[in-house]
Amino acid sequence: MKGLVSILRLDWLRGPQAKRNWTFVFVILLYMMLSIALAHLGEQKARTMADLKAENRRLRAQYVETKRLLMQDGLRSNVYNRLKNRGFVLPKRRPKFLADE
Repeated sequence: MKGLVSILRLDWLRGPQAKRNWTFVFVILLYMMLSIALAHLGEQKARTMADLKAENRRLRAQYVETKRLLMQDGLRSNVYNRLKNRGFVLPKRRPKFLADE
């Protein structure tokens, strides 16, 4: 009981070996502050990674769409070139469609 009262009254920080005890307390406090700082850095990096993953998905979708459009244009131009080689002429305006009645 006397030891518990001594700990609660913080006699261990005022006694003859207080310097050693204070050093230990400062080391523990430094370790705790370092742990908290590293945890914050880890969270910040995790948020940055999530943002970069979202941007990567968006850019990948944009790349796929652009690639699809380029492939369509390539196919269309190949068809036009083959038609020109066979003597077909592409009309200047679109054809008119007749409605069925």
